[in-house]
Amino acid sequence: MSIIGFAILVSLVLLLVWLYTVVAKIPGETARERNHPQAEAINVLGWIGLLLGVAPWLVALVWAYTRTDTMQSQPEDLADAHAQSD
Repeated sequence: MSIIGFAILVSLVLLLVWLYTVVAKIPGETARERNHPQAEAINVLGWIGLLLGVAPWLVALVWAYTRTDTMQSQPEDLADAHAQSD
């Protein structure tokens, strides 16, 4: 292999690594920007998801955009509701 061919090969590998890092961090950054309570889990799924295939990464991306205000329940609110029912 010539030196030019080797340089092209190394450049392509570096480009693929850079592209992977740019794409893999999109769900985690989106979740952090939206103050998602499971932002760290979304970040991990975004990084591992590309290794496992595109589907887990897409799940992480959709999860990052889910609304969290309707999903959250406070334990003290549940305790108050249970105390009032007794």
